[in-house]
Order: sequence, then structure tokens, then C-alpha cells
Amino acid sequence: MEFFIKFIIFCFVIFGVFIFKVVSPPLNFPRNIPTIPFYVSFLPIFYSIDQTELFELYLRKPLERYGAVKYFFGSRWNILVSKRLFVKQMFKNEDVFAKSGNQKKIPYSLLALYTGDNVISAHGEIWKTYRSVVTNGLQHFDYEPLYKNSKLFCDLIEKSLETEENSESTVTVGPLIQRLALANISQVVLGFDFGTLTEEKCALQDHLIRIKKQIFHPFFLTFPFFDMLPLPQRRKGFKDVSAFRNELVSKVRNDLINNYKFEQTTFTSSDLIRAYNNKLINYQQLTDNIVVLLVAGHENPQLAITTILYLLGKYHDSWQIAIRNEIGKLSKHDDLLQLPILNSFIFEALRVYPPLSIIINRCTTKTCRLGNDIVIPKGAYVGYHNYSTTHNFESWGDDSDEFNPNRWGKTIEAIFHNWKVAKMECTLPTFHGGKRACLGEKLALAELRLCIAEILKRFEWKLSKSWNNKMTPAGPLCPLNLKLDFKKIESE
Repeated sequence: MEFFIKFIIFCFVIFGVFIFKVVSPPLNFPRNIPTIPFYVSFLPIFYSIDQTELFELYLRKPLERYGAVKYFFGSRWNILVSKRLFVKQMFKNEDVFAKSGNQKKIPYSLLALYTGDNVISAHGEIWKTYRSVVTNGLQHFDYEPLYKNSKLFCDLIEKSLETEENSESTVTVGPLIQRLALANISQVVLGFDFGTLTEEKCALQDHLIRIKKQIFHPFFLTFPFFDMLPLPQRRKGFKDVSAFRNELVSKVRNDLINNYKFEQTTFTSSDLIRAYNNKLINYQQLTDNIVVLLVAGHENPQLAITTILYLLGKYHDSWQIAIRNEIGKLSKHDDLLQLPILNSFIFEALRVYPPLSIIINRCTTKTCRLGNDIVIPKGAYVGYHNYSTTHNFESWGDDSDEFNPNRWGKTIEAIFHNWKVAKMECTLPTFHGGKRACLGEKLALAELRLCIAEILKRFEWKLSKSWNNKMTPAGPLCPLNLKLDFKKIESE
């Protein structure tokens, strides 16, 4: 009986500590910024609310007034900033606001197993090593697969249409866009073809879809510490993710290593293999970086393409027609960089809907300040709210919530100048910034231009009336389960 009473008391104490850590931020967190109620981050688990609606209800006013808030996510309290000067300070002071990815933040989680330690999340000398290995392949690549894959992608859309001339058909575009993004990253960066655009079924893609549902389950994203418990569904998730990683690296080994193909090629994966053979990185690091190249290299373009197709469908009577007419004057696809309407439209899409709305992957290495008076303790996780920064009235004006490509300028020179300034001033951290600016920006933008140009040549489309106009509830930001009504354009 005495043991039972002690056990009950122990359980109450543990429960009390848990509630205290969840409900209230740490006592050493800054007192002069507001606290977002702890339950906000997991409201989408229980209610049909998307993250743009959540932002307007709970985050916009405190972020715009204070520039930073205390925010519960991923089993811990974090400092979340949006003021451009605070974001700029984070990017500039890389050694104080040090990258600390899931492999350090939640090393026991399924998400950490998925991506491991890699060029995106690493810090210090090991990050410099990763960067020196992967940069060349991500900056100098062959555009031809992107062009061919855009045509194959359009072929898949065409197959979804009815056989009658000028017929219309509703297409759920998400799965097709994922097939395109996987084909692009596998051929341009990893050095082989997944077959996602040429085969009816792709085992690796099916495996990826399955594990992403397990990894990005809203409840376990919010409370990843449950991954430490022997829950059957999570144990299966760990087994499936390990199998996927092994399957991917096995594909690299068979296509590049065993036949020594990597020695004659300049793919990013080939550079990683050479670094492994030269003992610059170990096998685990080789695996982690190959996996993250696939993960980030297909997910972010997939989100961006989905958003751009959504916006072109929404403005089908204006911007879609204007860009189609602009593209129709080209003699070759190399000239897409010179099109002002196309490029300003893409830049505005990335501003209004940044693919990653919230990023929390930096940890303070010492007690520091944000601005003049926000004191942040050592060991605190600090992130930035991209969506808030790119919708800030002070930076973007009273029409910051409006989709307006004209804000970037009329000439291509002005458009690219304003794009560069927005990144430098951290009013647009879509591709991050400072030393840790995204190495894949050039590749991602090339994918967007080529894909959009090819689709506009072959189809016109608008939002389907059967689609429920919602953004994703959490995590990556794009239209949720987007459906479009396509109509084939007859060749002249």
C-alpha cells in the first residue's frame, strides 16, 4: 500500500513537471516579449484551421509589435522572431545563433533519423567541410534534364485529361508535382533517374510517401518526445525510415560507386563519394547528406511549384495570360531569365507563400541580445517566422498581404536588383541568408521557370470548384491537396 501511494505521488510529480514545462516558458526566457499560448501550435491537430489563419489569429499582432515571441513547438519553448533586423542579426552572428538541427535538438526522434547530420543543419568546421564538397554540384549543373522532365510532367497532365478535343479535367496536382521534383533532383544532383516520370509505379517514391506520413504526423511533430516510447506505430516508422535510407544509398552505390561512374561525373553525389573515399567524411555523413539532398531538393521546389500553379489558376484571366504571351515570344528556353513578368511573378509567389513558413534550427552558444533589450539565455532555440517577415507592413507596405508582382519593378534589371536587396536586408528570408543562404536557390529557380513555361505553353487552367481553398495546416506551406481544372491548348 505504501509503495502504491509513493508511486501515485511520483506520477503526479512527473505530470506536474511536464505541465509546468509545457504551459510556461523557462524562467530565464526574456520577460519583455509576449508568450503565445502553448496550445496554439497544435490547434491544427484538432481543428480545420490552416497556418495562415493561425498566424492571423494568434501571431501577427504580437510579432509585428514586438518582433519576437515565445513559442512552443517540438516539445520545447523557443524564441521566434520576425523583425527583419532581428533576422539579420541571427544570420550575421552565425557563431552565436548556431545552426542546431533535429539531430541535436531532438536526436531521439523519427525526424532526426530521417535527415541526420547534414549540410543544412550542421555547424562549425564540419559544416564548412560539407559546404566545400556540395557547392560546386549545386551551382554548376546540367539544365537539360529539367527541360525534358517539364515536358514529361505535361505529358502526365495530358493523360489525366479526357480524350475529347478541348475537354477539361480536374487534376489533383500534388502527386504529379512530387514526381517531377523527384525526377529533377535525382537526375541533376544525385546522378541517376528514379523513373518517377516514366514509370507507372516507383517503389522509392511509394516508400517516400509512406514514411513522410509517419514522420510529419502533426501530433508527433509537436510532441516528438513520444518517439522515445515503445509505441508500435512509431517503432514501425523507425524501421521504415531506416529501410528508405538504406534503399536510397544502395541506389547510389549501384549507379555510381560500383561501376566507378562517380569518377567521370560532377554530380553533387559524386563529389560526396569522392569526399568519402578521401576520408573527409564518414559513411554516416555520406548517407545523411545524400538523404538531405533528396529531401530538401525535392520538397521545397514541390511546394513552390504547387503554390505558383495555384496563383496562376487564381489569376487565370490576368497574370496567366500575360505570362503565357510573354513566353510565347521566346525562341529558346535559355531566355527565361530575361522575362520580367515571369520572374516577378515567381518572386512574388515566394514572398507571399514561402515554402517553409517557420524555421527553428538555431541554438544560442552564449547569453546574448536581440536588438538592444531582448536578452536570450545560452542554450535557447531561436527561429524565424518567414511568413510574418514577408508580410510585414513596415517592410512591404500596406498591401503586404496582396499578391502583386508589380512591386518588384518593370524591367528585368530592376526586378533582380530588388530581389537581391530584399534578401540582403532580410525582408525576404525565403532562401535564408548570411553564410547559411540556401545553396540550392539557383537550381530551384531554374526548375520553377522551366516547369511553369512548359505548362503555360500546353495548358490553361483555373482553380477547381471542388477544391476546398485551404493552405497546409502546419510545417511546409502551400495549398492543401490542390485541384485544378486543366484545358489543353491546341497547337497552331
